[in-house]
Amino acid sequence: MTDFSGQNVIVTGASSGFGEAIALKFAAAGAHVAMIARREEVLRALAQRIENDGGRALVFPCDVGDEAQIRATVRKIDAELGPIHVLVNNAGTNVVNRSIDATTMDDWRVVADVNLVSAYLFTNLLMPQMKERGAGTIINIGSRAANYPSLLSGVAYSSAKLGMHALNRVTNEEGNPHGVRACIINPGVTATPLLDRRPVPPPQEARKLMMQSEDIADTVLYAASLPLRANAERIDLYPTNTEVG
Repeated sequence: MTDFSGQNVIVTGASSGFGEAIALKFAAAGAHVAMIARREEVLRALAQRIENDGGRALVFPCDVGDEAQIRATVRKIDAELGPIHVLVNNAGTNVVNRSIDATTMDDWRVVADVNLVSAYLFTNLLMPQMKERGAGTIINIGSRAANYPSLLSGVAYSSAKLGMHALNRVTNEEGNPHGVRACIINPGVTATPLLDRRPVPPPQEARKLMMQSEDIADTVLYAASLPLRANAERIDLYPTNTEVG
């Protein structure tokens, strides 16, 4: 396993799914992990698991759909943890009503704020210190929906994830000359709690055949572990079994 000892890592949406697996993997690799999500009690239970295994994790309750909370949280992390070496913009959500005619403006704003705006804000707030230090890695969790927008993923979700591609590209254009790199990882269908927000959630039998959160976490650590001279700018990660959805 790659050694991330002495590195500070932020993971948004760390309370379940991809985020939980990513936080566990980084902590096991020696990183100090700042975990961000709304559910403080779940984060604290996860932090206890990490500490019981000899790792270090800090809990920062935050609604990433709220700009003021993001700004306050970044200030707290800076005071308690110091410079950030890896930022993982993982927080994501979706709504049940996904067609254009059924998506309300509230639905659109919630999905855009959590999936895209939060990633921009964390990047905006943390990239300057990375550029000044001459090193930093930003991992953006995108989606197959960005490559293949669909009604199944929904108009709001597909649009937000496609927007993350633009954010990732511009981050590299601006950051690469200063030693800062960004990688977007586009997972296909994965067995996470987000599947329960589909209009028709898949059965448990199908979920067992899908990719698991640990697969995405391993890919995140791979991208972050590359020498800073190398950047996997985009990784598309799909299930081998194309029948699982």
